[in-house]
Parts: sequence; C-alpha cells; structure tokens
Amino acid sequence: MNELRYFAGISSDADAKVIIDNLTEVGMAAMSRDYGSTGLAVKFSMDPNVYSQKNNEARKAILAYCGSKAGIPEITETRHILNAFDNPTFESVYNAIFTEALLGVMTKTDSNAISVFANVDTVDVGNSLTYQIETKGLPIAQRNSYMSNVTFLDGAATQAITVTPKVYSTGTAVDVIRMLKGDIDMGKEIAKVAMSILYKQYQLCVSQVASTALVTGTPLYRSTFSASDYIRTISYLQALNNASVRAYGTLPALNAISAVATASYGFTAQDEVLRLGFLSVAYGIPHVILQQATDGSAPLGADNTTADKTMLIPNDLVFLLADTGDKPVKLVRENYIRVMNTPANINSINRREYQYFMAFDAAIATQAHYAIQNTATD
Repeated sequence: MNELRYFAGISSDADAKVIIDNLTEVGMAAMSRDYGSTGLAVKFSMDPNVYSQKNNEARKAILAYCGSKAGIPEITETRHILNAFDNPTFESVYNAIFTEALLGVMTKTDSNAISVFANVDTVDVGNSLTYQIETKGLPIAQRNSYMSNVTFLDGAATQAITVTPKVYSTGTAVDVIRMLKGDIDMGKEIAKVAMSILYKQYQLCVSQVASTALVTGTPLYRSTFSASDYIRTISYLQALNNASVRAYGTLPALNAISAVATASYGFTAQDEVLRLGFLSVAYGIPHVILQQATDGSAPLGADNTTADKTMLIPNDLVFLLADTGDKPVKLVRENYIRVMNTPANINSINRREYQYFMAFDAAIATQAHYAIQNTATD
C-alpha cells in the first residue's frame, strides 16, 4: 500500500479551487439526495439537470487539470486514462483534489443528528483537546459563630477531561475506465466516503450517551417505564440544568411510551398516536423523533431483537436532554484526511482502491445532566 503525496496548498491554485468547489457542491447535493433522511446530511437542493452538468464538468476538469500537472496532453482514450492513473503525479494531484472536496463536505455538514448529542470541535493533526468541567454546585452557605471557628466546605471543583482523536479508515474503489466514459457519479463517490466517516462519528456519540454506566444507580436512569418516575426525572433535570427538557428517541421508542401514556386517556391523544406514531408532547415536554440509521453492513435478521442490532440508535431507549448549548458528548476530530492507495493487481488492473484516514474520538464531557429512560414496562 502506498501513501499518496498530498499537494499542500492546492486549494489556493485558482483552477484547482474551481474544481474543488464544484466537487464539494455535487458532493453536498449527493449526500442530501441519497442520505437526507438520516439526519446526518444537510439539506442541499440542486436541480437534477444542473447536478448532471456540474458532475460531468467536474469529471472532465479534474482529468484535464491532473493531466496537465503530470505532462499528459490528452485523456480521451482508454489507454490514456490507464496511463494517467499509473502516473504518480497525476494520481497524487487527483487525490489531493478529491480529499480537499471531501474535507469541504465534512466542514460544511453541520449534522443535525450529531448536534443532538454532541458539540463538535476540530484540532490540528496530532493534537488533543481538554475540557475543564466546573461544578454547578453553589458555594455552600454555612451557619457561623462569633465565638468559635468553623470548618469551611469546598464550594467549587473542576475536572479536566481530555479527548484524543483516534485514527479511523474507510475505503472505496474507482473503475478508471468508467471515469473516462462519464459513467461515474463523482458527487456520489464523495458522499459515500463522507457518510461513512460521519456515520462512525455519530455511532461514537450515540454509544457514549446510550451507555448507562454513568447514570446507573441514580434517578437519571430508569430501567422500566412508569409515568410517575418519568415525570420525576424530568423535574430533576429541569432543576439541575436550569433549562427545559426534551425527549429524543426513535419512532419505536417514543411509540412505546406514548402507548402507555394514552392507555387511560381520551381519544384525542390516541388519535395522535395513530396519526404520527407517537405523542409529540407528553408529560409536559416535547418528544422529538431521531431518524434511525444503519450502515447496511449486515442483514436485518429474522426478529426484532436481531434486526435492532444492525440499527445505530437503540429502539428501547429514550434520551432526556436539556435545552442547553452544552451537549453531553464532545466530538473532537482532526482537520486532515490522509489517502492511501492499493496498487492495481491481477484481475483488477482497471480499478483503483483507496483508503481514507481521519482521526476523531468522542467522550462524555459536560456540565449538563441528562437521563436515559428504558421503554420496558413491568
């Protein structure tokens, strides 16, 4: 496997910047088109005819630009494209442009799904980020005496939590002949890589919040659902965070507690559950649907339990989060993506395989309190 040289500053080249900007746009449009329902992609509308035109122009422009840098005068025949991708300079420039566009998509994608659970910070390569978490406790007011000494109790504390990005990789393959013939969707290729990375980042964030280890044994984790306990937990969170609270969950999760909520109430609430699948407001707080997501890496399975294992968000948990800017999770990612290639071999001489490496990690680092409600009933 060979590491491809990254052409530093290529985005400052006027011709390259035009190509990068066009690729970023078609990448954003493809993400919105193909993965918009996940909540990970931002809405980016582009007319299909405009998309097709931009995609084709970007494909031709990147071949011409990389060819000019590699001293290849024309790329119009199959032998030209094969020769081009065998040229180290051509391939390095090509991947520098692709990676710049990929970073552009990542930078411009302010994922609504991730932002439910996490604040996102970016660091330079090799760096970590430390969060200083202060207590929310008030200084303790104590009764004093004019005649005797009093031992004062600490009224403040700070804990440092460091998040160090870890390297993750994803791969893709490109049939270079298809690229010459125009039978390739450049936007989709960028979107697939970007979504693969975003999906893993989202998975890390959800797994941190869904872990009950930090809240087990406290009123902030309820292993079974009861209306009185649920309301009590909401009250605790409102007091602890000095903020309103929202409940987040998948449709099956919110449907489960909505069914319990409407069991003893009127037809209006029951009609809302039949119409929406859940109660949009219940027990005094808004209920917000989290769109389920999957990477499609395994079959669904034969039953609900098996099928749920292929889904990213637990279908049996509801997350109670405060309406504050301080999210439970901090996602820290580097501002660099490295690309490496696997050389062509027998039976795949027309295909190029690439691996993209990006470092990121997530951890619970917050001053805010949150709670987890299991949808199981006694």
